[in-house]
Amino acid sequence: MPEIQVTIEGNPKTLDDRDYSGQELRDLGGLGSRDKLVREEPDGTETAIPATGKIRPRPSDNFFASVRHRRG
Repeated sequence: MPEIQVTIEGNPKTLDDRDYSGQELRDLGGLGSRDKLVREEPDGTETAIPATGKIRPRPSDNFFASVRHRRG
């Protein structure tokens, strides 16, 4: 199976070129299930990746936990 290179939480990862659930990507990045995983798009916007949703990562994708600022 072909492989692709992505980044999850700043760490380079080599993945099989296939569909992944959001939870699989969280697990690969060492993120908790409560973390909101997002993919950085080429235009700088963020796309949320639900835990149960399926996506096919693209070569050079950058995934990270989105940090929300809460007012206290």
